[in-house]
Amino acid sequence: MKSSIHSNKLVTGLLANILIITSGSAQGTSTVKSLAQSIPLETYLMIAVILVELALVLFLITMMFQFLGLYKTKTATIEAPVAKPSLFQRLNKTVAIEDEIQLDLNHNYDGIRELDNKTPDWWTYAFYFTILFAVVYLYRMFVSESIPSQLTELKAENQRAEASMTQLLATTANNVDEKNVTLLGTEDIIKGSMTYKANCAVCHGVSGEGNVVGPNLTDDYWLHNGSIKDIFKTIKYGFPEKGMKSWAADFSPLQIAQLSSYVKSLHGSNPPNAREKQGALFVESDGMVVDSMQVTK
Repeated sequence: MKSSIHSNKLVTGLLANILIITSGSAQGTSTVKSLAQSIPLETYLMIAVILVELALVLFLITMMFQFLGLYKTKTATIEAPVAKPSLFQRLNKTVAIEDEIQLDLNHNYDGIRELDNKTPDWWTYAFYFTILFAVVYLYRMFVSESIPSQLTELKAENQRAEASMTQLLATTANNVDEKNVTLLGTEDIIKGSMTYKANCAVCHGVSGEGNVVGPNLTDDYWLHNGSIKDIFKTIKYGFPEKGMKSWAADFSPLQIAQLSSYVKSLHGSNPPNAREKQGALFVESDGMVVDSMQVTK
């Protein structure tokens, strides 16, 4: 009777332990699932990429060791079977270093032996492709002329650059002032000449030679300096006390820049009936302005 009671207690305790372990296992499983769900998908992808990269690195290291003859297999008591050529050897038609005697041509030059190494197929096919490409290219360049020459491409590129510059000037023309003005090109100088003849010739002469009103604009002497920035400033603000009005209200900044560039282009033209020297000698060299030798009006 006592043995039966003892057996019942043992079975009861065993069942209780199994229930506790089962419930604990269930709780642990749910904890693991919740932890796994909290890890973002990018982490799993990153781990997968790292594993693939490690496998690739190990593969490349093994191939390198095989190529250099540093990879050694385990020695065995029996004769090792003939090793199969590696992928590198198959692609490049090479043999292992210990088998190079098979390629020896018995030509010895100061201790340097000549080997009969075959050209890899991939290199040969690539060479054939370059020949085919050259034939097609030369045909299209010089026969069908379907490919533009370098001079044609240069001309087209210059045209695109000029169009871009014109567009840029159109959008930023009114931002120019006496601090950033520069000499403009031929097209703008022509426009500046038309502005000059319509508004400035009456005081400075048709060719910039000057008259009883305005000074000569073609020699080396200037009343208010002769750099492009100084000319722009003189036209923009004027000198009313000397008879030179401000043209800021009449011309846009671009027009003043064009007019200034045209005035600069008159230097050294030596027109007939030029007025005598006035102001100071102006020398412009390497961006430096030098004024000297004051001359009486």
